[in-house]
Amino acid sequence: MTKDIPEIDDLLKGINDPEMTLTDEHTETTIEKQSESVEEWLTPVLDNSDYWQDFLSCLENNAQEDKGERMICKLDRDLADSLDECNIHNRSRSDMVNAIVRTFFKTYLPQLAQYRRDNKSLFTNYKEAKA
Repeated sequence: MTKDIPEIDDLLKGINDPEMTLTDEHTETTIEKQSESVEEWLTPVLDNSDYWQDFLSCLENNAQEDKGERMICKLDRDLADSLDECNIHNRSRSDMVNAIVRTFFKTYLPQLAQYRRDNKSLFTNYKEAKA
C-alpha cells in the first residue's frame, strides 16, 4: 500500500501566484456597489412620504383600540432594540409594530391577497357536508 502524498508545491500552487495581484480597485468597486444597493433600497421609501404619513395616522388611530385584543408575536432582537430607541408620540414598541404592519397591509393589500392561505380546517369540510 502506497501513500500518495501530494508535493508541497502542488498544495501551494496559486497562493503566491505573481499573476494574481490584489489592488485597492476591487475594494473601491465593492464599496461603490454597496452604496448603490443601499441607495436603491432607500429610494422608494424616501420618495413615498405618504407611506410615512399613513404610518403616523395608524399610530394615532392605534391609541383608541382595545389592547386586550392583541396577540403575541416574536420580533427579532435588532428590530426590537431599534424600535425601543425611537420615541414617536410616546407610543410603545407594540403600537409602532402594529402601525408599521397596518401601513404595510394598507399599501400592499392587493399584492398580499395572492398569498392568502386557503382554510384547511376540518370544520370547513364538516359545514359543507352537513349543509
